[in-house]
Parts: sequence; structure tokens; C-alpha cells
Amino acid sequence: MSDARVIHASPVAEGARVQIGSATAFAVRRDSKDISLRIRREYHKARNAMERIPFLRGILRLFCSVADFLDGVAESAQLEPQGIVKGSRFEQRFAELFRIKPTSFVAAGSGIAVFLLLVGLLLLGPWALVKWVLPPLELTRTGINAAACAARVLGGLICVALIPRLRVLSRFCMYRGAINKVLNAAQADKPVAREAAEKASRLTHRSDAAFTVSVLLASIVVFAFVRTFTLPVQLLVRVLIVLIIAAVLGEIVHLLEVTWPNTVSRVLLAPQVWLEKLLVREPHAQMVEVALCAYNAALENDR
Repeated sequence: MSDARVIHASPVAEGARVQIGSATAFAVRRDSKDISLRIRREYHKARNAMERIPFLRGILRLFCSVADFLDGVAESAQLEPQGIVKGSRFEQRFAELFRIKPTSFVAAGSGIAVFLLLVGLLLLGPWALVKWVLPPLELTRTGINAAACAARVLGGLICVALIPRLRVLSRFCMYRGAINKVLNAAQADKPVAREAAEKASRLTHRSDAAFTVSVLLASIVVFAFVRTFTLPVQLLVRVLIVLIIAAVLGEIVHLLEVTWPNTVSRVLLAPQVWLEKLLVREPHAQMVEVALCAYNAALENDR
């Protein structure tokens, strides 16, 4: 894929959002099985300039990856995507009772499951470990912090492995795989053929999602060894820690990505590629078609 244009892509509800230069394309599959496409033209001069500034581009990458995803979900909802899941008979009847779509009911259930996983594995699990398991071992304060930190990191990895398997979120992960296939097949700013996209790998070494997870996991480790006495100061310190980690890690990852695929880059980026493997799933051919439509439309409409 050519580096002449910076490409930002993310999955949306039953589709893909692809931004190339001044064109942002949204493509979703509708209930009629047709592909609904919308082109939005906008210029990102400030963002393009900041992406060239060392350390600042890592922070920008962290926040823009989340902003692009939310923007894509909001915009694609106007294109009336098809129902992601039909739900079981019980879920369909329950949805009819409250006059909502089965997809909305299943999505709410997935949201609750995500919340319970995060609270249980990142907060309650480490808290129980420190409260009841570690005291009999008579560890030092540093040892207790290290054990709690390891528990949180392990819990975070378990969340990363389990959350993409939830019914609604798994569809987003499949579309992530479709987008990666299209981008891996792209060459020299030319439209991508469907056959080439379907044969390409669903994994990529340039992953904003994997970068975001890496920043959060690294922040958890640093949080364990930085203590403050008041909640406002603690929140401020933690925000600064996240920004510093994003800035530093962003430079390391950027250097490895631009030197890919030499041996050193492959070895050092292996953890991020492994995280990406947890965050994507093999897409259907119809999903690749939707991602392909978004990419080619954005490419053709970029001015």
C-alpha cells in the first residue's frame, strides 16, 4: 500500500468507514442486501500537520482512533444498516414487548456483559486478591502492588480476548478483518479488486485498536507504582501518564511500522500483532465487498 496518502479506517454497524485525504466514505449493508454508500468531504489540515510532529502524533492517534470509531457508528446509523443479529425466540419476544428491535436488545445485553467483564476483571478481581489472598503471604507493599498490577494486566488481556466474541461486537471485529484485507491488498493508490482483497490477510501491523490497547495496558502497569493522596490529583496524574505513554509508545510503534517488514520490526511488533489477532475475526465475503466499496469510493473521491 502506498504511503502517499494517510488512510484511517474503522468498522461501523454492518459496514466500514474509510478516510483517504479529503474524502471519508461510509458503506453499510442494508436489510435489502444492497450496499448503502455516503461520501463526506472534509479537510483535516490540522490533523495532518500534527501527525507529522513527533510524540504529539502518538497522543493524536490514541484519541482520533476512538473519535473516528464513534463518528463512523453515528454516521452509519443514518444509512439504515441491516439488523446485526436476529436474536433467539425469547429475545425477539422480549424486544416486541418493549417495542424495540431484537438487535437493540442483544446490543444492550452485550453492553452489560462488557461492563461486568471490565468491572469484575479489572477492579473486583484485583481488589479481592489484595484483600483476602495476599495478606497471609506477608508481602511488602511493592510486592502487593506488583501482584495487583499483574492481575489487572491479565484481566485486561482476558477482556480483550472475550469481548470481541460477544455477538454484536464480533460483527465489528469481522468488519475489522474485512478492512484489513482491503488495505493489505491496496497498492499504489489504485482501486482494489475483490479477488485480491479476499485472498489478503485479515491481520495488519498498523492497528490503531491494538495501539490503544497497548497504551491502556502499559498505563495499568505504571498506575500501580504511582500514588497520590487526593482523588483530583490522582485523576490528573493518571491522565498525564496515559498521554506520556501514548506519546512515547507512539514514536516506538511509528518507527517500527515505517521500517516494516525487517526482522527487528517483526520481533518488536509481535505483541501488537498478537493483540490485533485477538481483535479481528475472519470476515464473510459480503463483508469484504462492503469494505471494498468504502475504500474504492474514498480513493476515487479524494481531491
